[in-house]
Amino acid sequence: MKTSNVVTVLDIGSTKVCCCIASVSASGRVSILGAGYCVCFGVKSGVITDMESVGRSIVKAIEMAEKESKISVKSVYVSIFGRNVKSKIVSASANIGGRIVRNEDIINILSFRDHEDESTEVVHAIPIMYSIDSLGCIKDPLGMMANNLTVSINFMTVSKIQLSNLLLCISKCHLEPIGVVASSYACGLYCSEDENDIPVSQLVIDFGGETTSLAFIYSGVFCGSEIIPIGGKHITKDIAYGLNISTVSAERLKTLYGAAFVSIEDARDMVLAPVLEDDNVIDMQQIPKSTLNSIIQPRVEEILLSIKQKIENSVFKNDFKNSFVIITGGGSQLTSIGDLAAEMLNKNVRLKKMNNTYGESALQLGNDFSVALGMLKFVQLNEGTPGKNKLFAEKKENVSFLRKALIWIENNL
Repeated sequence: MKTSNVVTVLDIGSTKVCCCIASVSASGRVSILGAGYCVCFGVKSGVITDMESVGRSIVKAIEMAEKESKISVKSVYVSIFGRNVKSKIVSASANIGGRIVRNEDIINILSFRDHEDESTEVVHAIPIMYSIDSLGCIKDPLGMMANNLTVSINFMTVSKIQLSNLLLCISKCHLEPIGVVASSYACGLYCSEDENDIPVSQLVIDFGGETTSLAFIYSGVFCGSEIIPIGGKHITKDIAYGLNISTVSAERLKTLYGAAFVSIEDARDMVLAPVLEDDNVIDMQQIPKSTLNSIIQPRVEEILLSIKQKIENSVFKNDFKNSFVIITGGGSQLTSIGDLAAEMLNKNVRLKKMNNTYGESALQLGNDFSVALGMLKFVQLNEGTPGKNKLFAEKKENVSFLRKALIWIENNL
């Protein structure tokens, strides 16, 4: 195996760091060689608040993957998420002059910027739909004759400060960041694959620790995303406050016994909760499962209501009336969340089922690896294909922000 075929992806979330080392063959086949997982502290809604803590988590996750794969990691693709990651659709046109559309034409048109915002940087420029002269609904115009080429682009941007600190953190771990992938985009790529038996429009909901992302997928194309600043951590805090227990105990109760809504049987089922008494003595008490789930349900309903409002206020509203909903992420493991989502969103809902094994390996990966697996899908689709969703497309006469950041890190560390 050539080392050039080996890629490493690093998903840094608000609760965990996931790492996957994989080989990508010339035919595009992905095989995971090693994986690592570590609890993460020091990230709040996608923003690094404690670089040292995050760095320790990154190193531990990388070391686990290296040990399993027996490969030393030097460069990584890294994820980025949070409310500062924005999605916006713009239209761009170019005069081709009555000739065949080339790769450089697509690269140039995807480098279009409708305005310059010094505080943000473009992470992805994703073509949604092309038009050639008066002919619309062109999926790929490469090799076609055209006078005028028009494209609708989904620009995904992020705060430059957030991006700079992320790259700096990666570099402090003695790793080279070679690409950045938006988490919602990666998750959408992974969850929408092999879903040919469902409607053309899909909504992918990723229940994360501090945020929940909503991705709009139409005919396999990532059209846009929305972020809800509420996630599994908020549910855990609600339980801790409502039952007067530690967040660690609350997380355990949520994982073992939690459900998205209160059922009839919950009043009869009892669970043990380590309740903190007034004199700081911890006492194990039995509580009905209905008490636990009556705390969880309002927060889950709040998240789903926010998602419903995002859908109704979206420019894609009419295109996603009969869409299929796919739920993933750590929060998707909450019992009955699919049933509640189907009722509140009035749509067919499917929980993304993770394979016990992935590729040719015998590795077991859970829903926490949805973004990491989507990042591998991104690398598979984009490596060696100029003009298709490339990261940080360079402006014609300027060095890209990513390159400037890497040069600055190299000169100042």
